[in-house]
Amino acid sequence: MAHKASLPVAPETRRIGLQDWMAQVGDLAGKVEHGWRADNVHDLRTAIRRCRTMAEALSEVNPDPGWRKLKKATRKLFRVLGELRDTQVKLFWVKKLGPASDPLRKDMKGTLDLKMSSQREACERTLAKFDAKEWRKLSKKLAEKSRFFPLESVVFQRLALARLNEAEALYGLARKGRSRVRWHRLRIGLKQFRYTLENFLPERGESWFEELKRLQDLLGEVHDLDMLRRQIWRHKARVDATHIERWLALIEVRRGRRLTEFVARVSGAPSLWQTWRDGFRSVPTLQLVPVSATMQAAAQSAS
Repeated sequence: MAHKASLPVAPETRRIGLQDWMAQVGDLAGKVEHGWRADNVHDLRTAIRRCRTMAEALSEVNPDPGWRKLKKATRKLFRVLGELRDTQVKLFWVKKLGPASDPLRKDMKGTLDLKMSSQREACERTLAKFDAKEWRKLSKKLAEKSRFFPLESVVFQRLALARLNEAEALYGLARKGRSRVRWHRLRIGLKQFRYTLENFLPERGESWFEELKRLQDLLGEVHDLDMLRRQIWRHKARVDATHIERWLALIEVRRGRRLTEFVARVSGAPSLWQTWRDGFRSVPTLQLVPVSATMQAAAQSAS
C-alpha cells in the first residue's frame, strides 16, 4: 500500500534480484520490532511482497518446491504486518482529514490506538517464529534458479503481457459498476504488472514506471479511503450523525477525484493499455501462442 498521500515511505529500489529482496527481508525483520514504526512496517512488507510476487512469477517459468516454501515461510508474517499497516494508514487519514477537536476523530483515534497495540503484539509473536537462518539457506538455494532466464527474455515478456491483459480486464469490470472491491482488485492487478516489469523487464518498462507508480498511488489512496469509510460506520452508534455524514461526504469527494484522474490518465487515443501492449509488438509471434501454453512449454524445458 505504498502511495504518496498515505504515509511517508522510502522509495522502492528497482532492478535488484530475488536474493537481494530476501536479504532485505532479513535485515528489516531485525529493525522493524524497534517501535514498529509505520515506515519500517511498510518497508518490510514491501520486501516480503517483492519476494512473494517474484516467487509466483518464477514458479510459472521454472517450477521448484522452493517457491512454495518461500511463500509459506512469509504467509503469516505478511498477513499480520498487513493488518497493522492498514490500521496505521487509517490513523494517518483520520489525523489528516479531521481537526484534533473533531468528535469522530477522537473516537476513531482511541479505537485505532487500542487496535494497533494488539496488532503489534501479534506481529511480535509472529516475527519471533520467523527462522532467519532457514530464510538465508532458502535464499542461497533459490538464487541460481531465479536467474535461470535472463532479464528481458521472451519468457518474461510473455508473462508481463499476461499480467497486462489481466489488469485491463479488471479495469473493464471496475468501470461497469460502483463496486469498491473491483477497484481494489484492479489495484492488485496493476501492481502485479508493474512488479513483473520492474523485476524482470527493467529496460523494456523503464519509460512506463513513473506513470504506473502514479496510477497505483491513486488506486491505493482510493483503497485507503474505502477502508476509512468502513471504519467510520463502526462508530455511528457513538457519534452524532452529522459528524458521520460530514466525513463520508469528504471521503466521497476525495475518492471521486482520484478515480477521475485515474480514468483520465488511462484513457485517450491511444489508451495507456494500448500503448503498453504496443511495447511488446517487437517480440516475434508474441501473441500467436496462448500465454498458458507458453508458460507450460517454458516450464518443461527448464525442468
